[in-house]
Amino acid sequence: IIMADELPTEFDAIVLGTGMAESILAAALARCGQKVLHLDRNDYYSGDWATFNWDGLQRWITRQTHPAVQAINAAEETNPVECSKLEEGETALLVPQQANTTSNLEMFTYVKEKAEEPPPVEKESQEQEETTTVQEEEQTPAMAEETQQQIQTTDDSEQTSDEGELPAKATPETVETEAKDGNKDSNKCEEEKQDSQAQTSSSVQQEVQGKAEQHPPKKTGPKTWTMDDIHKEWRRFNIDLSPKMLFGRGSLVELLITSNISRYCEFKAVSRILTLLNGKLEQVPCSRADVFSSKFVTVLEKRMLMKFLTFCVEYEQHPEEYQGWEEKPFSEYLQSRQLTPNLQHFVFHAIAMATRDATTQEGLKSTRRFLQSLGRYGNTPFLWPLYGPGELPQCFCRMCAVFAGIYCLRRAAKELVIDKDRNKCKGIICTEGQRISCRWIVMQGSYVPNKCRKPESPVRSVSRAIFFTDRSLKASENEQITLLSIPPAEGRNFPVRAVELGNGASACPKGMFVVHLTCQGTGTAKSDLHPAAQQLFQPLDEEEADSESDKPKVLWCVYFNQLDSTDCDPSTLYTGLPDNVVVTSGPGVDLGYEQAVQQARSLFEQMCPGEEFLPAAPNPEDIIYEDDDGYKSGEAPSSSDNSEENGNDSEWKPDQDKLDEGGAGGANDGSQGASGGEAQGGDVDLPQGGDV
Repeated sequence: IIMADELPTEFDAIVLGTGMAESILAAALARCGQKVLHLDRNDYYSGDWATFNWDGLQRWITRQTHPAVQAINAAEETNPVECSKLEEGETALLVPQQANTTSNLEMFTYVKEKAEEPPPVEKESQEQEETTTVQEEEQTPAMAEETQQQIQTTDDSEQTSDEGELPAKATPETVETEAKDGNKDSNKCEEEKQDSQAQTSSSVQQEVQGKAEQHPPKKTGPKTWTMDDIHKEWRRFNIDLSPKMLFGRGSLVELLITSNISRYCEFKAVSRILTLLNGKLEQVPCSRADVFSSKFVTVLEKRMLMKFLTFCVEYEQHPEEYQGWEEKPFSEYLQSRQLTPNLQHFVFHAIAMATRDATTQEGLKSTRRFLQSLGRYGNTPFLWPLYGPGELPQCFCRMCAVFAGIYCLRRAAKELVIDKDRNKCKGIICTEGQRISCRWIVMQGSYVPNKCRKPESPVRSVSRAIFFTDRSLKASENEQITLLSIPPAEGRNFPVRAVELGNGASACPKGMFVVHLTCQGTGTAKSDLHPAAQQLFQPLDEEEADSESDKPKVLWCVYFNQLDSTDCDPSTLYTGLPDNVVVTSGPGVDLGYEQAVQQARSLFEQMCPGEEFLPAAPNPEDIIYEDDDGYKSGEAPSSSDNSEENGNDSEWKPDQDKLDEGGAGGANDGSQGASGGEAQGGDVDLPQGGDV
């Protein structure tokens, strides 16, 4: 990372934006020896894929809604380009300095700013009640102990009195008779003593029980939060703009393993998948063990479900099973397989997570992708990046920096320098006024000059919402990372996906949960997601939480829309871009990272044909550096130098076998890293550092 004002003037590639696809591509270019300059106009990494703490999220919200930012965006569309660093035959394209990917942002607060203190009179009475209760609780054990002492004293006195009464004259006959009478009296006294102790103990227990009924223990419900409490805990939040998960056998997990980038990140396994069935949240049986241990599925349904899921894993090998259904609705195909309504719901909404108009081909493909990732790292197919998905682009940025990539935040391209005759981008003029030359430009879609955007481009949107709640969607003994798919409402095509995170995922403080809602946008984010929020949470317009309700109370929320160009061909969005300028897309609505990885791979092949895409990086301890004298790290000086410096004429030779072994060890370790090595969790391909 360069902190100086002046940067080198020539690079192979300049990358604008630190989103997922740009960061993967930058790491791949640097890994194959390209000189890379990676710029971002923001003061944070990851762009629309970012993860913020509470204060960072508030600053991001302010930037999206501040009138000055909107004015800058409007002025950039009309300002003429004036650049003094252009040469003859060159022209400039103005690069937007503010992102325009977020819209319809609405924020709501449902808790008080600060906790209200009770009036002085009520406060004093409350303190007196608490003092009285404490005193009674302290006296109750003391009273019981005192009563037991009194019982013991009475018994001792009776025993002493009995022993002191002896007859004046004792003959053998009288002694024998009195001994018998004494035994009877002793037994009688012992019975009376036990009865007295039982009665006293019973009376003490009744007294304690009566006082306990008068002052029953208070139930501990969810914590009552205020905005002041949230502000104080601002460092404990990791809030995602685009919450996504990794499929256990998805392309991103494989790339992290083969490139050895997994050393930079940690993961947790998603512990449960829920679905909304008949108005109730039910856990979806995913694995074979879940299916056969589920009480919600009958024995007959278990057999039917296992048979169908086994077919889905190998559906391409049995085309006769779905011949003629390829383009028909997946929901109708499930009915034709004679699955019960419950099983149809589980497969369609919770496993395939399909849209209402999904075809059979699409549904079977989604189901197979789900099943193939099951059991690799946990009981579900998914992994969650610890500290949020915004960490993943930074992992690839670290790899790029290791291989001499240069990073600058709060600095971006102000203009693109274009060769008029060849329609090539020759470089950029950065925001500091420096001209930098390059062979390739990689930019996220929001950096594309307004002059090159088509006015009526077919761009969709993603509706997102972030909720802070006081309890989990479905209570359990252990905290869970939860994925929930809500079936689309009547008249809608797209389901709503919910991700719930707690303190164990480092998403928020203890006693709070963060719930993300996502769906394909058809209107504003609030209009798309508010119906789902009403199904999951307590009424949003009530300030006080209902302690008897199982549903969570919403403390704070924000709705917003993101542009989605993942399924669009760049030629349908942009026009007039130079041939050596490539554009990447944003997060999109998909749950995984398959699209970003595939896009980065295809662009790399276009820019560096024939080169390997992100080969395994060597471990730091295997890298050999040379100093100014030409010595390698871990290697002794030559024999002549050693003799002269130490005054020793005897010849010194390094152990050549060890040197050869060390040189070969780097390659061996690198290949072992590519295959994942021996990892935790019983799976050889677990990314290093995984917390599952």
